[in-house]
Amino acid sequence: MTYTLSFQEEDGYLKVTVEGSRAHVDPAKSGQRVVDQILNRCRESHYSRVMLVSHLTGSYPPFANYQVVTSLEQFGVPKEWKLAYVNLDEPSQKSVLFSETLARNKGYQACVFQREQDAHHWLIGDSPGD
Repeated sequence: MTYTLSFQEEDGYLKVTVEGSRAHVDPAKSGQRVVDQILNRCRESHYSRVMLVSHLTGSYPPFANYQVVTSLEQFGVPKEWKLAYVNLDEPSQKSVLFSETLARNKGYQACVFQREQDAHHWLIGDSPGD
């Protein structure tokens, strides 16, 4: 099974919804494909702020985390972009927070949220910690 992505242009950012299960795919390879697709769409539509709403389920191993975050650099994702990750799968929250730490340590403006509203406020700049 592969991940399904949908794109919606919002006021000031690109909202990407991803669905699927990590149990039946290589999570690192699939995550890198997601990064590639988002980057291509952002370049086409000139967005530098992204809200990724994840409905993914299943285990997210630390090494896959590392590979996906490293792929941000490999694909040329600019570090000045803002990347909000809305994780709707509670069992994977700890793993996704590890991704946030990895991304921030590499100089990216990335933040994990559990609610779209919080991610929206962070992306448009009207929340603490912006």
